Amino acid sequence: MFDKSLLTPGIKVLRDDFLFGVREKILYGESPHYAVGRSYIEFKEYFDYYVQNNKGFKLTNLDQFPHKEIIIGCHQYLEGLLIKYGQHNLQILEHDYTYYSRLRPHRTWSVPGKLIPNQPLVIATPFPAYVGLHPQFADILGEAYEKNIPIHLDGAWCSCSKGIDVDVSHPSIASVGISLTKGYDASWNRIGLRYTKIKDETDPITIYDNANMCPQSTVMNGIAILENIPMDYMWNTYGEQYAKVIDYFDLEQGNILFGAYNKDKILCNLSEVLKL
Repeated sequence: MFDKSLLTPGIKVLRDDFLFGVREKILYGESPHYAVGRSYIEFKEYFDYYVQNNKGFKLTNLDQFPHKEIIIGCHQYLEGLLIKYGQHNLQILEHDYTYYSRLRPHRTWSVPGKLIPNQPLVIATPFPAYVGLHPQFADILGEAYEKNIPIHLDGAWCSCSKGIDVDVSHPSIASVGISLTKGYDASWNRIGLRYTKIKDETDPITIYDNANMCPQSTVMNGIAILENIPMDYMWNTYGEQYAKVIDYFDLEQGNILFGAYNKDKILCNLSEVLKL
């Protein structure tokens, strides 16, 4: 039924003709909902509505994070943390975003149970290497509370996830960053929001947002993406196929649509086989 050769190692974003067509219409101004002249405030409202109402992931008590600032994808969210705290003062776990190891090839990874007190930690939530929450997520939050460690949640993979439910009211969680890139195949127009409990006027993302420095074209395209691509498009379109692929190849079901582990503990990319 399915060709096993399509299960390549790793995890990649799914791209299909519908998403490509939406991109082309937006870029060429042919979208019926093209958002010419629409505002930064309007994007924040659209995006926040998506975060609060999607069926794939749930961030309970997100209302405790009143400050919403535009980010040019979660990569900028992470760059803001690196600028603010410095590469040597931001704790990062092994197998997180490969960008960290490219910045510092010989980086010493932080280890749950041995985290450094008072030093912030960023963690992908969900964590792509585990196609779901980090298996020690609850323990990490508990340790962070005991050691006064601010936790920053990188939600880059939220938009292509299902069954993720995080109560962000935990006192150690300081910020959350979410973007459209993965679930909307929107690497061509990276945009999202950072949510924080406290506004710091010296923070690089805050400075950027206060001055509306995100290009207006990116903001307008972000609104058009949300208006032209149905909420939960990925799982609504490929969810049944995902279940069939998981069953056919006897894979371990996860929370991220694009990947699953086989019995040899190899992470398999599902993006191509899902489109069959």
